[in-house]
Amino acid sequence: MDEEWVNDEELLQLLREAANAGPAPQVTDVGHELIRERLSGQEREMTRLTTMAKIVEQNLTLNEKQVAILDSRIAAMSDEKVKNQDVKTLIRLGASGDVLNLDTADCPTCHQPLLNVEAGQVGPVLDVDATISLLSSQIRTFEEMRRQAQESAKESRVSYRAIQRSVDICRMEIKALKDDLLVPGEFPSSGDIAKRVAAEVRLSEFTRAREALQVLFAEMQDVANSIFDVRSDLLNLPNVSPQEDSRRRDMLQRSVREQLTDFGFSSYDAALVSIDEETLRPEREGLNLDTDASASDVVRTKIAYLNGIREVANSLRTQHPGFLMMDEPRQHELDEDHFRATLRRLAKCADVGDQVIATSAASVSALSAMLGSAQATVIDLGSQRLIRPAAREDSMDY
Repeated sequence: MDEEWVNDEELLQLLREAANAGPAPQVTDVGHELIRERLSGQEREMTRLTTMAKIVEQNLTLNEKQVAILDSRIAAMSDEKVKNQDVKTLIRLGASGDVLNLDTADCPTCHQPLLNVEAGQVGPVLDVDATISLLSSQIRTFEEMRRQAQESAKESRVSYRAIQRSVDICRMEIKALKDDLLVPGEFPSSGDIAKRVAAEVRLSEFTRAREALQVLFAEMQDVANSIFDVRSDLLNLPNVSPQEDSRRRDMLQRSVREQLTDFGFSSYDAALVSIDEETLRPEREGLNLDTDASASDVVRTKIAYLNGIREVANSLRTQHPGFLMMDEPRQHELDEDHFRATLRRLAKCADVGDQVIATSAASVSALSAMLGSAQATVIDLGSQRLIRPAAREDSMDY
């Protein structure tokens, strides 16, 4: 029974028969030859189970160590990501590029001197945004590896407990069979009693597991029914986008392409940027806008997309509030001509009654010169440009 696959009904019936057998026979009725044969079989089974337990225990130990190593690695990369985000914040708030300078005499990782280390020409290094993006990607990769290691550890832990239970039952039966070889022949067979007790334990465990699976099967059936209903609703939807939706998407696409051209998008032809029919987000077929375009072009795309939504929404009189707020649209050293074009395009919101608020580290005079005759208001926050906690009295502060 242990070496063959049987269905649950057959196994349940076998366990019930073993658990509900009649009175235990006497040792004489069983016979010492049969007892020794059973004992030899149980000892072989004990050896097999013990070997399996050692293998599973080794796998469990390795998986737990891997989880611990990955936890440490994820924590280190998360700290590094936070540091780079802090640097990015400092630069955005007006700090000089000196915050990125490293002491070339020391290794930035282990801080050991590099004076006697021979090295060739060092290639270009990643900027802050690229470093944050790389760290985020690595963190996601290691988190997925950690999830898989945790799943493997969980499976190994469950398997180890199951094998240990089988070992305990096998040990109990071996002890009972050895007792049968020593007791008088008119005694009830301890081996048969132990076999019956083991069958009762297995029957109880199997019944509980079977009931739990039936509950899960019922829940899975509900999920399957829901999936079927959703798929049926999806099949009843039209195969093409409504004409009005396509018209709006085309309007947004034209607006985005026009702005990208004005803003100096140069990673590739702005005409290749399109609005996806499913997500309604900017894309280029076969490429990833966030990784295959320069950092400054990613900023240009975000500005063009958000402002394009506002412009199209205004022209179609939708529920868009006509309000847009941007934090330092001149990120990644957007040159002055393109920044000027960006500001003047945003300033056109006044012509249709919308409002756009954009922060900038540039001086008031520089912003005024770039805006020219555009209808815009420049507000100098002075030393208040950094967010500070509001001063208030705390009733618990004495």
